[in-house]
Amino acid sequence: MHNRKKLLLLFAILASLTVIALILRPKKMFDDPVCAVLESRDGRLLGARIAADGQWRFPASDTVPEKFAKAIITFEDKRFRWHPGVDPLAIARALRLNARSGEVRSGASTLTMQTIRLSRGNKPRTVGEKLREALLAVRLEAYCSKNRILALYAANAPFGGNVVGLEAAAWRYFGRPADELSWAENAMLAVLPNAPALIHPGSRRDALLAKRNFLLDKLCAAGEIDTLECALAKEEPLPEKPWPLPEIAYHYLETLRRQQGDRRYASSLDYVLQQRAEAVVGRHHDVFATNEVYNLAAVILDVHTGAPLAYVGNAGHTSREHGDNVDVVQAPRSSGSTLKPLLYAAMLDEGAILPDMLVSDIPFHYKDFSPSNYNHTFDGAVPARDVIRRSLNVPSVRMLHEYGIEKFIDLLQRLGFTTITRGADTYGLSLILGGAEIKLGDLATVYAALARELGDKTGESGGRNDAGGRRGLAPLSRGAVWCTFDALTEVNRPEEEGDWHYFSSTRKIAWKTGTSYGNRDAWSVGVTPDYVVAVWAGNCDGEGRPLLTGVGYAAPVMFDLFNLLPATGWFEMPADELEEVTCCALSGHPATDLCAADGLTTVLAPLAPRRPDPCPYHRLVHLDPDERWQVDGDCWPVSEIRHVSRFVLPPAQEWYYMKSHSSYRPLPPFHPDYAGYRKSGAVEIIYPQDGMQVAAPVALDARSQGVVFSAAHSDPDATLYWHLDGTYLGETLHGEHKLRVVPEPGPHTLTVVDANGHSAAVQFTAR
Repeated sequence: MHNRKKLLLLFAILASLTVIALILRPKKMFDDPVCAVLESRDGRLLGARIAADGQWRFPASDTVPEKFAKAIITFEDKRFRWHPGVDPLAIARALRLNARSGEVRSGASTLTMQTIRLSRGNKPRTVGEKLREALLAVRLEAYCSKNRILALYAANAPFGGNVVGLEAAAWRYFGRPADELSWAENAMLAVLPNAPALIHPGSRRDALLAKRNFLLDKLCAAGEIDTLECALAKEEPLPEKPWPLPEIAYHYLETLRRQQGDRRYASSLDYVLQQRAEAVVGRHHDVFATNEVYNLAAVILDVHTGAPLAYVGNAGHTSREHGDNVDVVQAPRSSGSTLKPLLYAAMLDEGAILPDMLVSDIPFHYKDFSPSNYNHTFDGAVPARDVIRRSLNVPSVRMLHEYGIEKFIDLLQRLGFTTITRGADTYGLSLILGGAEIKLGDLATVYAALARELGDKTGESGGRNDAGGRRGLAPLSRGAVWCTFDALTEVNRPEEEGDWHYFSSTRKIAWKTGTSYGNRDAWSVGVTPDYVVAVWAGNCDGEGRPLLTGVGYAAPVMFDLFNLLPATGWFEMPADELEEVTCCALSGHPATDLCAADGLTTVLAPLAPRRPDPCPYHRLVHLDPDERWQVDGDCWPVSEIRHVSRFVLPPAQEWYYMKSHSSYRPLPPFHPDYAGYRKSGAVEIIYPQDGMQVAAPVALDARSQGVVFSAAHSDPDATLYWHLDGTYLGETLHGEHKLRVVPEPGPHTLTVVDANGHSAAVQFTAR
């Protein structure tokens, strides 16, 4: 009767606790620091960082592997699935055993109560604390499922040393995720929270082995495993030492932590591709280090989502030397030539150029800026598409000057370059040559966005409507992007580095390289309809190295990374956003009637509100029958004059153009009696340019070496006469019009005159 009263009292207490628990909703139970955990797109662990309190504690998962659930329930709380948070039968058993022995020999804590105890910081086990745990356990059961409670316990239970939670324990002790562990491994982890110190080496390991095997026997008795499984499981050894956690995509996780804190990150990274990309980058990094190029980064994006599939922030990060801790994918670096295709696309889009239209490539000076091509030569005039294929600096600067710096900055910002934040006065025309800093991640994202826009067949991303206005809000039309990518597909071409390089690839790729001033940054970016690969090589401390160029360092890495990817097709031509334009075969301008003599060609160009001027270089000239002289009716019988269409460049362009175009025919000279011999435009001063400041080099004896002035004349046999501030300097002839001059400091006027009175003049300042 006495025992019956005790049981009734116990049930009354439990009923009261249940009522109170149902009234009070539980608050957040665990607020301990957690590890930063990075997972691949299929849920595999890429990396983890220890929590702020020095514990390996992974963020809680919603599920627990079935084997561990059965093992922990069998070991700790066999009626877990049925009781309401406290187990009356276990309490009765504990009271009976403890009463018999006269001391506490057995507890009655359920897994739910142990979860509550963990959340309260393992407070001393007093009667009052036990009652609180029981109350809170009932409340927890009222609001959480059994699986959720088990997951909370598994995520916060101690597993020895600084290992907290099942997931961290599985990786630290077995180097695998918890759902891949064997019965023996799960049994070992199930007994550890009850006595976490047993994991340490020494005699305690025998006790751990005995407890594990005891649990395996219980699992066998409960029918969870058969006798053979039990015997084989007992043969498995205990782990010898903790495993290091993976460090795949090291910098990606570090960047995510810096931006969003420590938590679980389910990324878009492809587990296998990430590892293979790191291997490719690592191989090249080892070679580059022999030239003291220590940093190398790469990113592979999925065009359709814009998300990274592989992310190598910096090769060799394990050494922690040479700035290896820097995530170069997110680091602003000088852009080199990587922005040139975007200027080309923008000018195509507004109709300022056509793909084959000639752009001047002669010495150019603007204020204090005098760009030069990589190989320090000039072609006179080059087709616009060759400007980006060959990454020519001088024509690119001229194109930017025509397009407008502020307008180009606005375009780059709308495209997504987050580090281009200053104005035209700060960047100047050097913006197109690397005067701005960009991120490798932004570069890849911009190219992916353009490819995605081009793949959008609905026209919602951009393009133009029938009236010539833009559809949507995309910065560049699909037609302009297609023309630009088409120009960048040629893989055998001279780059800004001045040499010919050939990269073998079985797929069609639009790609661009870049090299910053002083060989500090080497870039390469390539795009297909499905993927973008972007690579940077250099030194994080900004030290330049000989031969460090985009085509020599970054491009080989890029092509090796493309070889890891599935082959793709090519972009479908957006025919509704392109039109055929009949152009002069030589100038690339819209053709005139005079162009037909040298041939016409048809090019595809984006629909645009305007077109460049008709060909300005073909003109009708009047020659004698032998085409030795330019003549008119005053010096030759009109009936014998030949009226011929000829392609004629301005003198300075012509002078350089003839050196690389043997088929170019300059006009014959004027007949001595030609009445229009004073017509302007025959003479052009190449250097110095108007408004320029010039400085003469000084020899070791402190004497000035002078400045070499140069000019061009449409007549290769002309003689030019040079004057400085009205004082005669000398004459030059036979096409090589160069004269060394030692000007006094200050402003000057240089005048050049030919024998027929044609002249040109510039003002400059000598320093």
